[in-house]
Amino acid sequence: MIAKQTLERYIECCDNVIDSNDISAAESLENEIVSVLGQDIKGIKSRLSNYSPCFMSLSSNGITTSSDDEVDYIGDIKLLKSKLQTEIEKITVDNTTTADAKRPKKLFISHSSQDIQYVSLFVNLLEDIGLSEEEIVCSSIPEYGIPLGADIYDWLSQQFQNCDLHVIFILSDNYYNSVACLNEMGAAWVLRKKYDTILLPEFGFPQIQGAINPQQIGIKLDSECAELKKRLGELKDSVIDEFEIKALSASRWERHRDEFIDKVNTVIIESSKEEPDTKEPAEKNAISKDAGVLLVYASDSPAGQITMVRSLVGLSVGAGKWNFVDSNGGAREEARWSGAIDELEQYGLIEAGSYKRQIFAVTNTGYKVADEIKEELNIDTNNAPEAYLSAK
Repeated sequence: MIAKQTLERYIECCDNVIDSNDISAAESLENEIVSVLGQDIKGIKSRLSNYSPCFMSLSSNGITTSSDDEVDYIGDIKLLKSKLQTEIEKITVDNTTTADAKRPKKLFISHSSQDIQYVSLFVNLLEDIGLSEEEIVCSSIPEYGIPLGADIYDWLSQQFQNCDLHVIFILSDNYYNSVACLNEMGAAWVLRKKYDTILLPEFGFPQIQGAINPQQIGIKLDSECAELKKRLGELKDSVIDEFEIKALSASRWERHRDEFIDKVNTVIIESSKEEPDTKEPAEKNAISKDAGVLLVYASDSPAGQITMVRSLVGLSVGAGKWNFVDSNGGAREEARWSGAIDELEQYGLIEAGSYKRQIFAVTNTGYKVADEIKEELNIDTNNAPEAYLSAK
């Protein structure tokens, strides 16, 4: 293999000849490059005018020569420079590939320490799949965490720089409230690390922010059982292929997977006991007329949604074909309908459909309460909502 330094030296010589436009020096350099590198660079003579058949002739002594009057030596040098640069690029790619192949593969669990109950269960599942201690990085679990005496930030930085990391983001409200977690997310994005996402219970895809693509399919631990089993199986297959682990038998995998799901559900139940629901009971008499009428119109729309968009002309709150905000009402009117949406969300009658909080979907409870209000107020959503908002 040609040394990179040799190629760089000849490229520098090419630049000097091109700058000087010295034809004699160009001819000499061309002959030297072809002679020295001809065996190592395939097709080095290709398209060089000095070796073009149309410029070659047979001399009286039987030696093939070219006519110097017609050979473009400077052009040849420019072409040779391009070929040498291509060879350097090949060497760089080969070296990068070799370096990547030597870097140890690891699965990095990016998480909040406050979510350790779920994280420890997931690490146990990875062990069941077949990953070793050397292949998992999880700072909250001693055998997979920061070595004794090491600086936490220096150690984590070395993992990102020196390992071929596959990052698993364990996302929750706790995650987004942690500066350290967000720094890990940023590092993974900057270094273009492969990643997957696991969403903890009560945390939805619309809440995903930052460097993670919210459209990328992830695993939601409180999703429907069949969906959860499917996604866990896909992750298992991906890890086995990437880390070249011996595949588990179907029965063994199903046993480990189901144990994981059962334990996750146990944590969910225990957490709900420890943290009582802060939402007030959703009853039709508990909400204001503004909120109730808005809910009825949203539930009767095909999409079952409320939109709230703020633009240069002010706030717009829509349900179906109707806009509820009077543009002449000013800040008071905007506060009225923004408050109505907050009220419906507080009672669990609607939920935000995106982290930008521009779309709100009616919940199952919301539909039930809307039906009661619609019947009580005798609302026909083909009519403008003002008729029911003004009625006593």
